[in-house]
Amino acid sequence: MVAGASLAVLGWTRMAILVGCFAGAAHLDNKQRSVPNSYWKVWIKSAILLWLLEIAIRTDDWITYCTMAAVLAYGSTSLIGTPTITDLKRGSWIDWAVLLWYGIGMYGIYSGVMEYIPIDDFVSVLSFSENSKEGIWLQTILVIPIMFFIKMAWKLRLLHGGADAKALLLVAVLIPSWITFDPVNGSTFVPPVFALLVWGGLGFFLLPISLIIHNIVDGNVKTFDDITMIWHATRMPLDEITGNFVWLLDEVVISPDGEPNIVSSLQPPKKTPSLQQLNVKIEELRLMGAEDAWVTKKYPLLSYIFPGTFLLLFFGDPIWWILHIAGLA
Repeated sequence: MVAGASLAVLGWTRMAILVGCFAGAAHLDNKQRSVPNSYWKVWIKSAILLWLLEIAIRTDDWITYCTMAAVLAYGSTSLIGTPTITDLKRGSWIDWAVLLWYGIGMYGIYSGVMEYIPIDDFVSVLSFSENSKEGIWLQTILVIPIMFFIKMAWKLRLLHGGADAKALLLVAVLIPSWITFDPVNGSTFVPPVFALLVWGGLGFFLLPISLIIHNIVDGNVKTFDDITMIWHATRMPLDEITGNFVWLLDEVVISPDGEPNIVSSLQPPKKTPSLQQLNVKIEELRLMGAEDAWVTKKYPLLSYIFPGTFLLLFFGDPIWWILHIAGLA
């Protein structure tokens, strides 16, 4: 009973930290489209402390502590990088400490595999009790593939901002499982970090509808080509483009017969142009007689994920709700 109450306190503390952290991150991301590493370094300390307290309440298994070190070591590369041979040769004590940290983590993973994974019955891991030593170790090590998925999503540009990836990595440490927190309504199916990402992604599903309505009301649909733009872009006066966080989609292109034409792209540029390059494109549009142009805003993902923290609190896992409505859960 005491352990259950302590875990409940940890769960609500985690949710409070999650809301506070993402409120500040969403503000910074919306204001300057970036969140400095120093911001995440402050909040990750609280996340690590709470995770340590959770493990201390649930088990005294040193293997789990060492495995937790491996998880944090893997996640830390996004904030502090990875020690190189050159760094180690310089005698930096921080890099040597990080290397020792890696070694402790690898030893924890090796010891856990040898201690808890039956070689002749690997499938038995699926039947581990969630509060047994082996179950707690398994919950700890499974954070690594979650982090791997987040990092790969960033490298493949499924997550466009480094701040978005770091925010999700922090959630993976802050709330590694649902053990310490039961949603007010509903149940759980996927890890908390993925549940939060899905809740935040729902806002992006509503964004095209909002843009279509906005463009129709503002009278931006004048030609058939405009119909292909209204679901993801809006028109903005040329004088306002450089002062906003937007990608310019219109540009002047010379046709095969030598005539200049304004062409609208469906996608933002793969590489953000410099201010000088942007001004050149705007001036070319002015020479063509244009007063405004199609732009797509650089929508900050964290601003959409932040409301998802409240949905996570009150409704838990959206995947469970989808399965429940479909009669599969």
